[in-house]
Amino acid sequence: MKSMKRILIVLTVFYCSSGNAQVTHRNLLMNKYTLADIKQAIVPIEKFKPFPTTPEEWKNQVPDSVLQSIIADGESGLKFKFNSVSFKSILAFKLKGNRSEYESESFIKRITLLHLVLAESVEGKGRFMGAIMEGLWSICEESYWGVPAHILSTFGIPDVDSPKADLFTAETATTLGLVNYFVGDKLDAVSPLLRKRLILEINQRFFKPVVENIDNKYGYLRDDVKVNNWCPWIMSNYIASNFLIEKDNNKRSEHLYKAMIGLDRYLNGLGDDGGCDEGANYWFAAGGSAFDCLELAQMGTNGKVDIFDLPLIRNMTSYIYKMHVGEQYFMNIGDGHTSISGLNGIFLYRLGNTVHDEQMKQFGAWAYSNVNRKVTIGLGQKFRSVEDYLTIKQIPTSAIEYKDPEHVWISDIQVMAARSKGNLYLGTHAGDNGKSHNHNDVGDFVVYLNNEPFIFDVGMGTYTAKTFNSHRYELWNVQSQYHNLPIINGIGQHDGKEFTSTNVVNTNNEKEDELSMDIAATYPKEAGVISWKRTNSLLKDKEEILVVDEYVLDKKPTSLQQSFMTTTKVDLSKKGKVIFKGDKDKLELDFDDALFSASTDKPSVDEPEYVAFKKDKHVITRVLLTAKDPQAKGKFVYSFKKG
Repeated sequence: MKSMKRILIVLTVFYCSSGNAQVTHRNLLMNKYTLADIKQAIVPIEKFKPFPTTPEEWKNQVPDSVLQSIIADGESGLKFKFNSVSFKSILAFKLKGNRSEYESESFIKRITLLHLVLAESVEGKGRFMGAIMEGLWSICEESYWGVPAHILSTFGIPDVDSPKADLFTAETATTLGLVNYFVGDKLDAVSPLLRKRLILEINQRFFKPVVENIDNKYGYLRDDVKVNNWCPWIMSNYIASNFLIEKDNNKRSEHLYKAMIGLDRYLNGLGDDGGCDEGANYWFAAGGSAFDCLELAQMGTNGKVDIFDLPLIRNMTSYIYKMHVGEQYFMNIGDGHTSISGLNGIFLYRLGNTVHDEQMKQFGAWAYSNVNRKVTIGLGQKFRSVEDYLTIKQIPTSAIEYKDPEHVWISDIQVMAARSKGNLYLGTHAGDNGKSHNHNDVGDFVVYLNNEPFIFDVGMGTYTAKTFNSHRYELWNVQSQYHNLPIINGIGQHDGKEFTSTNVVNTNNEKEDELSMDIAATYPKEAGVISWKRTNSLLKDKEEILVVDEYVLDKKPTSLQQSFMTTTKVDLSKKGKVIFKGDKDKLELDFDDALFSASTDKPSVDEPEYVAFKKDKHVITRVLLTAKDPQAKGKFVYSFKKG
């Protein structure tokens, strides 16, 4: 039981707080609006019409080709069997830590149901209603709408007397809210009890626990720590499902006001630059969901709630294009991915239009035209997905040219990105090891050439119970030893907010972009580090990236190594060089052959936590430079140039 208690503490802290920035009680919404303001402005349910509800309305607002794809997705759903989520899949998590089995059974039911509902709304002939009612009933009969990994207090087994409002309870509530919006009248034609059941379940499983726990009882709603993506993600669903089912205007207003309180707690944890320490992938659930909240609040109050003109909101939303490398690639931090193949340009275009950010609009239009042209109903942000269908006609059809920023510095999360005219890209960051979805990676850097990753951040593997408990840092992909960082006396960096960089300085001029920091305090005492100044620079006039380490240890070390992670082919045949061979280009790393020997290894991908890596066609290789005669004081220089 002691070990389980330790796991629960770690999980709670991990989900609810990154601690990487101070909470600033701006309370942007609470200081501007009162509950009385909301009650006066609230749009009643009969006038809340965000989406088409007839085939004619759909045809007027959405391209015919897209409508046909919606119907085709619904027809595929007619073949789906809405089976119960198995207890075996709950046991798979409880006994083996396997999250995927339960989640795959649960998520597909909700996605399929929404496909059926949209197809029925678009077509309007009633042929999808039988499957819709089957799916609705099946989900209402489930013991729990979330996932076992989010209720470790009962070892993954749901307690029906104490429902928990987690991410996927929230998503389920919105899914059923959309059922109510699009086909509620058709449900009534069979029996009013169907819609009554739908509304009852949303109230009991979602609204009630949120209301009861909004005063700091749920970690993702705390006001004294920096909360992560759970807060805006859940609040966006809270607002959406409220607007979709609640008939009483007082309750409708009170729910919205509580969600605004919750959203303020997320915004209070952001620095003034609006940086997302969870990385680009999670931004879509973090800053992206915060935008969803504000968009919904504006929609449901006839424009009364509107803070889109505030600098913090503009900075929060612009983060995503500031992290763009090129094509589908983004600078990665923590549990992210190197690429976002399903990049949602439609959403980004709408966002840019709302916050009056022309670069965001261009980025969204470019992404829609060049990366992903399909609206996808996924496990999250379903209200957003339906809105995406209505945005397609707004996106320009002419060829879109988009230019990424040449230099980015986000001071609150200490992230720098820079690119040269020759399309050599350096991304790097300082900060600490107490981030949400943290990897021990302070001082890490990535190198791209012509939008191809050469030195990269491995990112997340496959989520299991181990990913978010006290064993997290046993996983090699979250350890600094498998990032582009020094290994000192065989020891890597340690997790925790106190393991932080110091003396962080960003320099940007015509010739260079540079981030320097002392990363000594990111290592535990047994590593013996007195100082370790790391400087990561892009020399734009020379088309070169320099990584310089100047260090002092408390004594002569037993070993010093530098790790470089890559998925390219590696050639070590030339002295003092490592040649990384990509699909089109080569990148050369020059190092002092008198100081180092070079070798490679490949981390194991056989455990359940690494299934995603094993499925990837790219093989992960670690290049290790090992000091031949390590000293207590020294300077190492690593130079990267196009080969």
